[in-house]
Amino acid sequence: MRAAQAIRVPRICAHFAMTADGKISTKNLTPSRFTSPSDKSRLHLIRAENDAILAGRGTVEADTMSMGLSRLDLREERVRQGRPPEPLRVVISNEGIFHPASKIFSYTSSPLVVLSTVRMPLDVRDAIAPHCDLLLFDTPTVPLRKALALLRRDYAVKRLVCEGGGQLLRALAAEDFLDEIRLTIAPVIFGGSAAPSLTGLPSELLPEPRFFRLAKFEVSEGECALHYIRERRKR
Repeated sequence: MRAAQAIRVPRICAHFAMTADGKISTKNLTPSRFTSPSDKSRLHLIRAENDAILAGRGTVEADTMSMGLSRLDLREERVRQGRPPEPLRVVISNEGIFHPASKIFSYTSSPLVVLSTVRMPLDVRDAIAPHCDLLLFDTPTVPLRKALALLRRDYAVKRLVCEGGGQLLRALAAEDFLDEIRLTIAPVIFGGSAAPSLTGLPSELLPEPRFFRLAKFEVSEGECALHYIRERRKR
């Protein structure tokens, strides 16, 4: 009898900016543009390293993200490596309440995959389907393991960077999918218990702690850039 093959998922890096008091946004979830030009450059370098960029619908719409790779030199380097000019863009939402006019759907320089469920309203499906690969799961929430395995199998995604938000990062951490954390700590504080932290709101505890080792530490423009790695067996 042949042993069942393990379901393989991409290597996942979480990339976030955080205030000195541990917040990734304000309590009103306003756009999180509180870091330096150096951090913005680092964002695109990390995007260029990966096969796909993952973000939750709320983060994409709050930050008016295109999830594109704006630097020509990075696009050209990817092509020299035999890769597409830009990473695949992946947006996830359990309810699928998208605004079809969102910037994410008008940006056409890289393919877009939307992961959602059959809870997505029919009018939203019709509006966004021409602009993306729409993958709907017949479950109340998107099954992360199945969705990530699908990205690896059908879209050749071996390395993926998650750019938020906190609830998505918490879900990935809860199922122990995080392999790396790239974190920028900015010299600003937001305050407020209702402002989300790196893994959601204060009451949303993980099933158990996840431990990482510090691989790299940089200081630039008053910010600390940290690179953490979680060591474990290959999935």
